[in-house]
Amino acid sequence: MRATNDPGSPGAAYGAFIRRSAPSARRPSGSPSTPEGWEERLRSVKDGLRSSFSLAIIPSCDLAPEVLGVVERADYVIERLTFQSRPGVRVTANLYRPRNLEAPAPAVLCVHGHWAWARIDPVVQTRCIALARLGYVCLCVDAFGAGERAVVPGPGTYHGGLMGASLWAAGVPLVGLQVHDNRRAVDYLVSRPEVDPTRLAITGASGGGNQTLYAGALDDRLKAVVPVCGVGTLEAYLETACCVCEVNPAGLSYATTGDLLAMVAPRALLVVSASRDAPQFSAKEAAKSLDYARPRFERLGVGDRVRHVTVDSGHDYNQPMREALYGWLDRWLRERGDGGPVPEPEARPEDPALLRCFADAESRPASVVTIPEFVHRESLARLAALPDPPDHRQAWEAEAVTIKAGLAAEVLGGLPRSSPPRPRIGFDAAGGCWTIAMEPEPGLSLAGYFRPPDLGTVAGTPRGVVIQTAEQGVDAEAAREWGSSWTRSGYATCAVELRALGRLKPETPAIAGVLDHNEAEWGVWIGRPLLGQWVFDFLQWVEALAGLIAAPPASFLAIPANVPLLLHGRGATGTAAILASAYAPRIDAVIAEGAPVRLVAEPPVAWTQSRMGLIAPNLLKYGDLGRLVSLIAPRRLVVVRGVGTDGATVPLQDLEASFAHARAIYGLYDANLKLVLASARVDVGLP
Repeated sequence: MRATNDPGSPGAAYGAFIRRSAPSARRPSGSPSTPEGWEERLRSVKDGLRSSFSLAIIPSCDLAPEVLGVVERADYVIERLTFQSRPGVRVTANLYRPRNLEAPAPAVLCVHGHWAWARIDPVVQTRCIALARLGYVCLCVDAFGAGERAVVPGPGTYHGGLMGASLWAAGVPLVGLQVHDNRRAVDYLVSRPEVDPTRLAITGASGGGNQTLYAGALDDRLKAVVPVCGVGTLEAYLETACCVCEVNPAGLSYATTGDLLAMVAPRALLVVSASRDAPQFSAKEAAKSLDYARPRFERLGVGDRVRHVTVDSGHDYNQPMREALYGWLDRWLRERGDGGPVPEPEARPEDPALLRCFADAESRPASVVTIPEFVHRESLARLAALPDPPDHRQAWEAEAVTIKAGLAAEVLGGLPRSSPPRPRIGFDAAGGCWTIAMEPEPGLSLAGYFRPPDLGTVAGTPRGVVIQTAEQGVDAEAAREWGSSWTRSGYATCAVELRALGRLKPETPAIAGVLDHNEAEWGVWIGRPLLGQWVFDFLQWVEALAGLIAAPPASFLAIPANVPLLLHGRGATGTAAILASAYAPRIDAVIAEGAPVRLVAEPPVAWTQSRMGLIAPNLLKYGDLGRLVSLIAPRRLVVVRGVGTDGATVPLQDLEASFAHARAIYGLYDANLKLVLASARVDVGLP
């Protein structure tokens, strides 16, 4: 799953750029040296987490628990239950409790990670049963989109890939949904008469270890925190793949894993690692984060409350790991022992079917909401909150300034602050084109292929310059093929590269069927989604070419300085071209061909064929793409065969409905003829 580290590989440049761009790579790695420094630092991290996870906008609601049945065993009982985590959304769970409790007992929230059966997987059951037999109450919940909360409940359910990433655009990342569900699970534990609310803990492995990390950082009620095979460094995520449920949008812009661990202090923290784990969970990376966090424990006088245990195994939650858990909980929740391992009692997992809350998907109530249902609901709510089009041009122009500023800062990850260095120019005699090497940001180099118009068929100077790109690789032959119809019509063309596409794509495999899974996640981690980076590249190409036209080198084609510039993007690059043109007044027209132009449909459409790089966190705060194109008005925009998130062409009638806001804004300029929605190029007379 790792990207190539070969510095000679074009695909390596993007990953190297991302790692250099991570804010943690540019600031001191040492932990704060004073109590005041720690408080200021961790307060900032906590604010960042609440913002990233959208925790402040979740409406309150009753837990409204429902116990659906019990499984009786000799010395413990397993309950099948649900509770409400937010209005209209229920969590499926099991509660394991000792049969005969004489007083309220300590309790543990178990979060499952990516085991096949989620909360009812035998591996997960084993520690829950053992904890109950050792005298603990244990609550185990299904993560959002997993187990019985999956689209099709059953073994092997997966809530990542495009489905999980689709939540980003609505501003409700999967990691944030899990954080909130786990907080509500603690609320439920506290409500139980069998539980001592002053003695609570949380544990989980893999993705569950990641959940444990965030819950432990944010919920002070958890007096012992035990992430297993889930702690390393956030920076290590930038070299590999992870489930979308572990991606914290812009998390690396304000936090490190060490910060999250330090937030647990003065409560008890046991980090369990495997000696043969993936890089992001490795013992080596975990040690780095603990070295950062440990001084805070020591300054608070609780240096004995942090410990790192490494088990000789692969990625797991095996018996030695579980026994380390039992001993640590006994030490800090029951004042027994020294925190060392405690032998595991016999624990025989049940048939998973016996612990299910519902027999199948059909028998589930509507309140067991799946990710596609939830993201559709949340997306519609974001769009419904947006204002209607204004009734005069001046009001729109003032609103557009605010939208563009927010979109650039909060969604796209920032725009160029300066023009790129003057590009390097060459001439490819065999290809019949000029070659251009442009550096949009330090360490990245993009290629362009500039072809003159065929003035043998069209007399006079070039009618314009068309900047073209697509998701596929760009070279002289592609430039000839893409641009031939334009050059025959008297236009010069420049086929350009965008980062992480074509030959510049990192050598990463498809994950869950998503070709750009890793590179898209890396951009989101540092607060610069790929969509925003592609917009950045487009803007730098516009600046670079405008500079060449204004002051051409001796060997370059002479073109009038005021020649029209057009953007023509295919596929995902067409979407980026639309957004880029909003910030590039030098662009006279935009053509988006086969581009995704609708994220939210009614009825809902599955996310199956879109690039993950197009999903920018919080995009829908400002509108769906059919609304954001209003920012181009009154310049010409041609959308040919616009597609949805399933890759299917959106019918023109539906596309018109999606572009209703843009149509109204173009109307303010008496420019509706400049907004063209078509099924084919021939329908609109494009070359």
